[in-house]
Order: sequence, then C-alpha cells, then structure tokens
Amino acid sequence: MTANHQLKKINYIAILSLFLFSGAGSFMNAAVQTMMDAWPQLSGTTVRLVTSLPSLFSLPVTLLIGKAAGKKLSYRFCAIFGTALILFAGIAPFFVSFNWMLVLVFRALLGIGVGFIAMRNSLILTSVPQGQQTSMIGYGSSLMNAGAMIAGPVAGILAGLGWNYPFLFNIFAVIPLVILIFYLKEPEKDAVSISENPFCEKSSYRKTDWRVIYYIVMQFITTAALYPLLSGMSSYMAANQIGSAFIAGLANSVYCLAGVLINLFLNPLIRILKTRILGVMCFIFAAGMALIVYLPSIPAILVGMVLAGLSFNTMMSVFQLYNGKTADNRLAPVTSTILIASLSLGNFVSVYFINFCHTVFHRSTDIESTYFGSMICYLILALLSFIIKIAPKDEYL
Repeated sequence: MTANHQLKKINYIAILSLFLFSGAGSFMNAAVQTMMDAWPQLSGTTVRLVTSLPSLFSLPVTLLIGKAAGKKLSYRFCAIFGTALILFAGIAPFFVSFNWMLVLVFRALLGIGVGFIAMRNSLILTSVPQGQQTSMIGYGSSLMNAGAMIAGPVAGILAGLGWNYPFLFNIFAVIPLVILIFYLKEPEKDAVSISENPFCEKSSYRKTDWRVIYYIVMQFITTAALYPLLSGMSSYMAANQIGSAFIAGLANSVYCLAGVLINLFLNPLIRILKTRILGVMCFIFAAGMALIVYLPSIPAILVGMVLAGLSFNTMMSVFQLYNGKTADNRLAPVTSTILIASLSLGNFVSVYFINFCHTVFHRSTDIESTYFGSMICYLILALLSFIIKIAPKDEYL
C-alpha cells in the first residue's frame, strides 16, 4: 500500500466521521420525559423543543452551506467549525440547567453546527472517485444511525443521574473533531462537480416534473409523523408504566439498528418491490405503529420500532434515488439538498403535529394520540402511493 493510498484512506475516514454527530439534534429523545418531570411548569410543547429546535435552525444553514461549501467557504472550515459548535453547544446545557431559555439557545446553536456539516455528501462527491461514492454515502448513513443507536441508551442511563446529564454525551464529539483537524483534506479544485455524480446521470434534456415536489412533500410529511415516535417514546412508556428512560433509549437504538441493516439489502429490495416500494414501506410503518398503539408492551414496541426503522430509512434512500432519476440534471443537487432540508423542517413541525393529533383523536395522552395519528397518516400515504404513479416514468416502461 503506497503512502498516497494510505493518506486517501485516512481522509475517507475523516469524511465519514462527519456522519457520527450529524443526527445530534435527536440524541436527547430518550430523556424528554425526564426533562418534562423536571420542568412541570413548562408545557410539553416547550420541553420538546429541546429535540426539535436544532432542526429548525439547521434548515436554513443547510441550504446556505450547500451553496457556499467548496466555493466561498472551504469544506475543512465547514466540517471543523460545525463539529466544534456541536461539541460546545451540545454540552453547554448541562452547565446552564438553571435556565430553560438558555438551554434552548444552545440547542439552537447545536442545530447551526449540524447545518454546517450537512455538506458531507457534497464532500464525498468531490473527494471520492465515482465508483466508490455510492458505497461511501451508504457507509455514512450507517454511521449516522450507529451514532444515534449508541446515544439512545447512553442518554437514557445519564437521565437517571439527572435531567441535564444526557447533554454530556455530546462530549464524544471531540473524537470526530480531532480526526477532522488532523486528517481531513480539502478536495482538489478540479474535483468532479456534484452535477456529474452517479445519482444525477441522465440526459440533459430531461425536465423536472411534479414527482420531485411530491418526493419533497412526502419526505416532510413522513418525517413529521415519524419524529414523535422517537422523541415521545419515554413519555409513552411512562404513561403506560412499561419502561424507563433507558428502555426508551434502547427502543430508539433498535430503530437505528434497523436503519443500519436495511442499507445492506436496499438494492435487492428495490428490485423486488419496484414501483410499489414506497406504498409497501408506508404500510409496514403503519403496521409497526399499530403494534405500539394496540399492544403497549416492550416486545411489541421493539418489533414496531424495527418495522418503523427499516421502512422510514428505506423511504429516505428511495426519495434520493427517485429524485436523481427524475429531476433535471442541473437541478438534482439542489432538490437533493431540499430533500435533506425537508427532514429538518419535518422534525421541527413534529412538535405541532403532536398537538394537532391530540386535538383530533382525543386519546388518553397526547403521545398516544400522535402514534394513532401517525398510523392513519402512513396508511393514507400508502394508499396514495399505490394509486398515483409516483415512481420515475422509466420505472413503468
């Protein structure tokens, strides 16, 4: 192995380290109920901002950095600054736990940090040869789920020490930060442009059609209906007296593990289900929610989380794949970034989705109402996906 090959390999490891804390805004999900108990004077919506506010602030930063990274700002700066901000703002709430507004301020700053490192896919496309890009993005997605999978039970354990202790988990962001400082290499100026990546290979005359907007809207809706499942699990278990914050964190980890594993079977799954894949995945998600709603026990919840994890993560990948096949060659990178941004917007709106569902369904708790509402929402999306031809036109030939 040559010295140049070793340097490239280390650089790839540095790039992949960006994915570990790319989901840092959701790491506190298992501790939400503990925080509600510690702040009874605050509404549930206000407390849940601890997990949704980072998404709101990462949204505009993601869009801005998507245009500036590699041009006005170097990739190294975005990666190092974003990770450093996640480290600082991530642990700061532990020290300002006397003031909830300060906690939210630092959560907003953490969201800005997450927005800065959202250029990770672009960095892969400008640093990695085309033949390896798909694998690298797959490895990155697995690492993102792995980071959340570890954070879930650890945050649950730390919540047993005090509501503010889970924030200390973010101290581990120092690991990718050190790797990035010493080993991340700025891509060459003549590196391949994003518009030439394998996800956008298509004839230049193809125009963007209504399907691209449908994918973005569907990504937003599915995320808004999903996120309460993760952020509300500790509250749901407490209300049904079936588990602790640690078990809630374990349930979130099971969801993330399913997301890691589904990447291994994604291509054969797409070949088998073809144009029906989005409808089938929505139905599987609804089935998982039905298990959680109607059989509130730890085994049923864990199975339901597995079904939710494999279906939602499959849909995220399919949206990106369909976008690459449908959007105009020049617009595909932009719409791909908007798809990622719609995840952040969906995460934030999920707090209000909880209020909406409780107003409509009036079940025993707001989280139970939301789980029921998510089940209904995904069933409707499954029906629409079977009726409307939402896959790229070429898939129907």
